[in-house]
Amino acid sequence: MLVYFVRRRKDIPFGWIFLMFSTFIVACGTTHVMDVLTLWHPTYWLSGFIKAITAFVSVTTAIKLFPLIPLALALPSPTQLEAANSQLAAEIAERKRTEEVLRESEERWQLALRGNNDGIWDWNVKTNEIFFSARCKKMLGYEDDEIVNQLKEIWIRIHPDDVDFVNNTIQNHFAQITPFYAAEFRVLCQDGTYKWILDRGQALWDQNGQVVRMVGSHTDITERKQAEATVSKLLAQLEIKVEERTAELKRINTSLQAEILKREEIEKALRESEERFRTAFHQAAVGIAHVGLDGRWLLVNQRLCDIVGYTPQELELRTFQEITHPEDLEAALKYVNEMLIGIIQTYTMEKRYIRKDSSIIWVNITVSLTHTSAGEPKYFIYVVEDISDRKHSQNQIQASIVEKEVLLKEIYHRVKNNLQVISSLLNLQSEYIKDKQDLEIFQKSQQRIASMALIHEKMYQSPDLARIDFGEYIQDLVATLFSSYEVQEGSISLNLNLDNHVLLGLDLAIPCGLIVHELVSNSLKYAFPLGGKCEIDIDIRQNSQQQSIITVSDNGIGLPPNFDFKNTASLGWQLVDALIYQISGDINIVSNNGVKFQIIFPLI
Repeated sequence: MLVYFVRRRKDIPFGWIFLMFSTFIVACGTTHVMDVLTLWHPTYWLSGFIKAITAFVSVTTAIKLFPLIPLALALPSPTQLEAANSQLAAEIAERKRTEEVLRESEERWQLALRGNNDGIWDWNVKTNEIFFSARCKKMLGYEDDEIVNQLKEIWIRIHPDDVDFVNNTIQNHFAQITPFYAAEFRVLCQDGTYKWILDRGQALWDQNGQVVRMVGSHTDITERKQAEATVSKLLAQLEIKVEERTAELKRINTSLQAEILKREEIEKALRESEERFRTAFHQAAVGIAHVGLDGRWLLVNQRLCDIVGYTPQELELRTFQEITHPEDLEAALKYVNEMLIGIIQTYTMEKRYIRKDSSIIWVNITVSLTHTSAGEPKYFIYVVEDISDRKHSQNQIQASIVEKEVLLKEIYHRVKNNLQVISSLLNLQSEYIKDKQDLEIFQKSQQRIASMALIHEKMYQSPDLARIDFGEYIQDLVATLFSSYEVQEGSISLNLNLDNHVLLGLDLAIPCGLIVHELVSNSLKYAFPLGGKCEIDIDIRQNSQQQSIITVSDNGIGLPPNFDFKNTASLGWQLVDALIYQISGDINIVSNNGVKFQIIFPLI
């Protein structure tokens, strides 16, 4: 039984002692059996031999047992074993809990690596081994197994112009000059292009101040860098345009001084009217209300009650439809329906309210719609402003503008009449002049005055009192000249190529009209002494440089050789020279198979 026990429980310590005890017990039992057998069969030698074996086994067991006693006493008792088992169970439970926490931490780390759009790296500074996350490699176009975890893998891909900068930034952080490491540089991708990377990290120092580890991240900032470059380019272009526009505005301001002086009185009146309007607008109180989807006033403030003349209690018993003027109700309901179905988010309109005393008041309302947490319409928010004073001011301004337009038209009309009177006086006076040259001077003066009178007549008839259609004016002017010089129909062909969009103010129209008058008059008087197929061409157009070009040409005999109109004694040519200087223009003269005059001047 002891042999069986030892064989089954091989974990029992000192199992050999059980085998020796089993041998001793069997030997003792055999000795007793032999003592009984010697009563009948005196086999003393066999009995003695068995006793000798038993004695040897017992002595050997005793000898072996003697050094075993201290070791057996050192074995833990059941209480100690139970305490050790409890402590071991607690340690096992703590280890399992720690392993679970580590497993969860590892899962979160792996999830962060997979889910973060940034690349993660971990650098063992002492061994120069570095861990790159899969995203870090994917960012550069590589698979996870195409880049090994060695520091050189990143250094060989940094743009050569950025290597020194990155190295200095890292060394400054290692020297604790900068608390954090952050650098922007370019990295070579698998397709041969460069990406901009924002590299950030934090080093770990040992007790001796030596860096042992550094952990950081890579962020792709290529799109941001491209956007910054685009913005810089746009800013540079904008600065150039601003400088060009500033120079242009200076030129415009210079040329507008005369017009500003002429309109000073009108603008002063308008500014005073606008200031009165703004003062009334900013000092006015604003009505605020909550209005239900059915139009009922849910909550109103006192200013709204003052505007419509109702008390809060009276107003909350009514709807906005009841106090809206019937002519404005359809438009208001149209906006409300568009807000309810989601076409618009807010609207602003001017409408009329009917006050409690039945008077009409103009208001400007701004309406927005609030929603419940489920997205359903809840109620409207109304902001109501009394604009009756503004409406009244607008009517006054409109009446003032109409009055000033009538006054300007009357001025143009009277100037035209006065010029026509002067022209008639010259005509009457010319009847007493016998000298042909003096008579011609009077007639030319009369024609010039008539051309200026025609401009004032066009200004009077123009819908824009500041400018006239210069092409239409030239048609009438040339027709008048043909009539004055009694040109027979068909003897001289007139070709007009007039841009209908050339609009000139009074300060340009008068000198340009006089210039065309002089040039066409010269062609009619001197260009065709031989007759034949006579043609006069007039071309008026604008170019892309904000310039007007007037071209007057004929196919007559042309100008005399070495003709210089600036040094001629003719009053007409002197007048042309002075007028071109007045409009800041240039004249080009070509005398070949006739003569061609081209005048170029700025519109501003």
